[in-house]
Amino acid sequence: MSFVHLNCARCRIVARVANAESFSIPAEIKQEAQEATLRLLPAKSKRVYEKKMVEFDNDNWRKKRSLGEGAITEEVLLAYFFNVEKHFAASSMWTKYSMLKSMLKVHKGNDISKYGKLTSYLKVGSRKYKTKKAKIPERNQIEEFLKKAPDVEFLQVALILGVAGACRCNELTFLDISDVQDKGSYLYVLIPDTKTNISRSFTVMEEAFSVNAVEMCRKYRCKCTTQLVGINTISKTFSKVASFLGLPDPESFTGHGMRRSSATLLANAGGDITTVKRHGGGWKSTTVAENYIEESLSSKMAIAEKIQVLPNVGEVVGPSH
Repeated sequence: MSFVHLNCARCRIVARVANAESFSIPAEIKQEAQEATLRLLPAKSKRVYEKKMVEFDNDNWRKKRSLGEGAITEEVLLAYFFNVEKHFAASSMWTKYSMLKSMLKVHKGNDISKYGKLTSYLKVGSRKYKTKKAKIPERNQIEEFLKKAPDVEFLQVALILGVAGACRCNELTFLDISDVQDKGSYLYVLIPDTKTNISRSFTVMEEAFSVNAVEMCRKYRCKCTTQLVGINTISKTFSKVASFLGLPDPESFTGHGMRRSSATLLANAGGDITTVKRHGGGWKSTTVAENYIEESLSSKMAIAEKIQVLPNVGEVVGPSH
């Protein structure tokens, strides 16, 4: 017979654990808990996450080393990413890590975010990687295209809406006619479903980019049919603009360029970090917005003026050294 001393804290803990282990959880509750757990994965990219998990489980590197499903330790993951790095760029490494982190937490109960050596290893690798940013046309080049390009309305409208609203390609692809409200002198555009799950809106002015942008969009709206314009066509908008203008390396002008171009134009006009982040649909990272501010022409000109131009007479000048 075993005795439990009720006044002993250690004994009370042992008793609670024993009671928990003896309690059998019904299969129905386990099933509901599993369904609730699966909701932790992002709905829009759930299939991609699941694919990454299958790749990890069936990875030849793990099979050759006879590593079972339970062999998920920091040492194993360090060796795994060490081998993955031989075939992928640093940016892909972080993507794989992020997806694998979510999947292992949901399906295996492993929280690999606590593995400090692993995250430090990925950070060291990312320092060697230089991000290739999509090229973007200047404001005058956008205006030139809208004025001189042939009457291919969907391309012109995609350009206007994409740059005016810092839109992602998928946001333009799923944009419905009912999401664009004609207010006479301007258009009110609602983006109900975004990557960050934050609905947002923007306006298109009548005299945008030195053309009657509202009339141009209105003209296309009247010609709308049931034929959809796919995301691949939308993503090539900037590339076609660059080809028409004869710009070098038009393939480097990607669909993401519309979003970058919008943020850059806003920063060049003096937009601060808060405004740029809000316009972009809720960028969580301040670093992203700071990059646009730091690289903006207006910011560089302001810095150059402070360094290179003599202050006006009467201004207080600091002591010389």
